[in-house]
Amino acid sequence: MSAQPGLRIATAMPGTILVAAGTPNETSLIADHFVWEGFRTLAASDGLDVLERARLSQPDLILLDGEATRVDGLATCLRLRLDERTRDIPVLLMMPACSHRDLSDAFRAGAADHVSKPVRVEELMARVRAHVALRTAQQRIATQQRELFEAAGNQRRMQAAFAHVREELTQRVARCASELARVKVELAAQVAARRDLEGRLSACETRFRAIVESGPVAMGITSMPDGKLLYANARFRELFRLEEAACANVEIADFYVDPAERERLVRCLAAQGSFDDAEVELCRPDGTQFWAMATARVSTYESAPAIYVGLHDISGRKRVEEELVRSREQQRELSAYLEGIREDERKRSALEIQDELGQLLTVLKMDVSLLRMRLTDDPEAIGRADDMRELVEGTIWMVRNVASHLRPAALNFGLVSALEWLTGQWSRRHAIPCELHIEAREPALTDAQTTALFRIVEAALTNVARHAAATRVRVMLTAGPGSLDLLVRDDGRGFDVAAAHGKYAYGLLGMAERARLIGGTLIIESRAGKEAATGTLISIHVPLEGSSSP
Repeated sequence: MSAQPGLRIATAMPGTILVAAGTPNETSLIADHFVWEGFRTLAASDGLDVLERARLSQPDLILLDGEATRVDGLATCLRLRLDERTRDIPVLLMMPACSHRDLSDAFRAGAADHVSKPVRVEELMARVRAHVALRTAQQRIATQQRELFEAAGNQRRMQAAFAHVREELTQRVARCASELARVKVELAAQVAARRDLEGRLSACETRFRAIVESGPVAMGITSMPDGKLLYANARFRELFRLEEAACANVEIADFYVDPAERERLVRCLAAQGSFDDAEVELCRPDGTQFWAMATARVSTYESAPAIYVGLHDISGRKRVEEELVRSREQQRELSAYLEGIREDERKRSALEIQDELGQLLTVLKMDVSLLRMRLTDDPEAIGRADDMRELVEGTIWMVRNVASHLRPAALNFGLVSALEWLTGQWSRRHAIPCELHIEAREPALTDAQTTALFRIVEAALTNVARHAAATRVRVMLTAGPGSLDLLVRDDGRGFDVAAAHGKYAYGLLGMAERARLIGGTLIIESRAGKEAATGTLISIHVPLEGSSSP
């Protein structure tokens, strides 16, 4: 195959060409040239591959090597012509210079054209473009023929339908004439009934206005969307301290302390058509502010869109709520202060017991040991000395146990050390495996954060020992650059979290409060019942201001 370097023949009719040459290299070379010329190409390795790709892809032209054994151009071309799905696709055979008999065999097999080998690029591209254009024209003509047949059928159906409609129209005109006479009589009766209804409606409107005007709820009507006040009852004017004559120049937007709140409510009305019990802060023309519970509906007023608003003054309730929130915050601050004092006292007591009483007992143990060494001739005194040493050792163990319960010494070395000590002690005491997984380095925490997290895990393990009937417990600590996560999971029987909170489970409340005091959140996931015994998961998430310490 020969071509002049840098020569590219532009085509205005891009299409898809399926190529199957003698070797993969030839196939790839020809396909690359077609791609360069702007065609989409598909490559096939043998005759069966050509048949499958032609059925699936429906290319605009198939280029086959007529003398390649694995392609078997004549047999493949014949099989393409015998298949209804591929018989209309033109096949171009690449054949060596041959006799007229070979060309006759190729055309009988269904070939649309041939190219002599070695292939010349200009001839190949000219024949390819011609056959692609011819196939495109054939497809266009077939499409136009189908459209003409469909148009002719549609025209015949329209003529039949027109005749049917004309007949129906004649019948309807006759029925309408008789119906019109009947409707005329009914219309006269309806006009009389409407006049009666208008009179009743006027009376009802008068009564309704009297009820609204004297009602206890502040009611107003504003235009939509500009918010101009169209109507305000006496309670509305009293609530905003407005004169009746001044209501015509009032816009409801001026009453909102926060304009963004009004925009939010307007969007809610536009989306849902109403809202109920929305708490909004409003401002009177004299500058005084108050809270109101608002209910609104979108309707019409004098044939124009309008918003009907009802207001209830809740300023007193909001003041009580604010005082309650302040009181609750003060209570929590006091609780945090008392918890800090309690932990400080535990720390001080543990240090005093460990340092002072522990040292005294250690000295006493040494003195008893020295006394035991000097008593060599009195068996009774030696026995008493041994009893005293055992008593002192038991007392030392009790002192260490009391100090550890007050505040473990491991807390002084960080959260990881404290958790290692706690899980080890808990496993030995309750004979239940407790796995500790540390997926981070020692996090940079304050003493208050470390103590709070330790107490939460301690309380969680206590609950597991008392209530869960678990066979395995897992504690996991994960610390990232901006947060810390601590998980406690067991495989016990679980419990109803909502019911536990309803019964004021002070242990769970204490854990949640400790997490809140250090700026964290505590989540408990559990379900009760043997059929759903998935255990309990307690997760604590604490945001950290800095990254983990190295």
